Amino acid sequence: MEKNSNNLPKLSLILFIATVTLISSVSNMISPNLLIISAYFGFGENTVPLGILTSSFTLLSGVTMLIFGYLADKIVRKWIVIGGALIFSVFSTLTILVPPGFLGYILFFIFTIMTGIGYGALIPSTFSLIGDLVSQEDRSKGFSFFSISSLIGMVLGTGLATFSDDWRTAFTLIGVAGLITTVFFTFFKEPSRIGKDYINTTSDDGADYRYRIKRADLPVIFKKKANIWLIINFVDTIPTGIILFLLFAYMEDFHGISSDATIFLLLFILLATLIGTIVFGYIGDKLFQRGNKKARVKLALYGNILPIPFIFIALIIPFKPPNLMPGIIIFTILFMIGMVLNGAVNGNWYATVVDLNLPEHRGTVLATSNFFDIIGRAIGPLIGAIIADTLGFNFGMMVSIFFWVLIPFFWIGVLKNIVPEMEKTAEIFKERLEKIS
Repeated sequence: MEKNSNNLPKLSLILFIATVTLISSVSNMISPNLLIISAYFGFGENTVPLGILTSSFTLLSGVTMLIFGYLADKIVRKWIVIGGALIFSVFSTLTILVPPGFLGYILFFIFTIMTGIGYGALIPSTFSLIGDLVSQEDRSKGFSFFSISSLIGMVLGTGLATFSDDWRTAFTLIGVAGLITTVFFTFFKEPSRIGKDYINTTSDDGADYRYRIKRADLPVIFKKKANIWLIINFVDTIPTGIILFLLFAYMEDFHGISSDATIFLLLFILLATLIGTIVFGYIGDKLFQRGNKKARVKLALYGNILPIPFIFIALIIPFKPPNLMPGIIIFTILFMIGMVLNGAVNGNWYATVVDLNLPEHRGTVLATSNFFDIIGRAIGPLIGAIIADTLGFNFGMMVSIFFWVLIPFFWIGVLKNIVPEMEKTAEIFKERLEKIS
């Protein structure tokens, strides 16, 4: 029994990573085949309908996330995860039935919306569960893997979409894999909300921690200034939304690079993000353990400032076949440097949300933060599609820099308020543990 208990967190984390990877891959399968899918539905090179579809998916998943984020702080999270995984898996699998033409677009629109509902149910519940499985001193590293699963999903989704003969096949393969992971979720016991650090302070494996979110808690949550700044800091998702939506079409139109070649460039870029996420997650934890409570926020701030010049220069470098060298090499290196530095945001952002909030509030805060992030992701593809169709794909990509410059200003408020508000949360939690024990 002891052995099974010790293995449960690791097995659960692996399953969470697999599930988030799959759902993230589904949301990244349109971009590689943007023009192909547009032609399939009879829109030609007009990408606006797919921009509307992508934005609608993103917005609905955000609304759903608000609902299930609150429920994740109130009821058993395991069943929310199972329900969300089942919804996204079923409707992703059914994509293979989508016919060509406008009616096919309507059907694909419905299926995409349903996968968005599954996504919205999964993310806050999974985040809340990981917060209970990872110790405070390892949170940046622990949530780095949560972030990495999204990156792996991006690679998996774009890879399958790029190399599938039929663009619908990729969606179906991911849906079937999602159904398999859903079955495994039924075998795991939900961990205590008291968290790994304090599990031994109470009886029955921390099950005595019976605090759950109430409506009266909402004003308390949103009176924290650091929470407000974390929540409205959605501008940081607009540049990413633009770049990921337009990347393949931009490379083909502006640089003459096919989707098959672009996928390898994207792999290098995502590998750089993965490396940066792990390295800066480790650094954030080390600095936090040494008593620097602002370390994680500072790293996230720097991770948004430092990449800007590298990405900007990369986007203005001209190269086309047959004269690809050295332009394409410089482009890739600059993008990789920028994304390594940007990796400092991922794990440290999630860890900051957990540090700042009580266990029964974390799902709600993350859901609200992600809702605003999702607004940014929804705005991104729409802005990118409109600018690209009006002025060209190069201008569509360049507009991402404008929004990137605004990002650092939203972290200053977090940096100013994080320590006193985090200490207040720790004080309340300590008082509760004393009552329980």
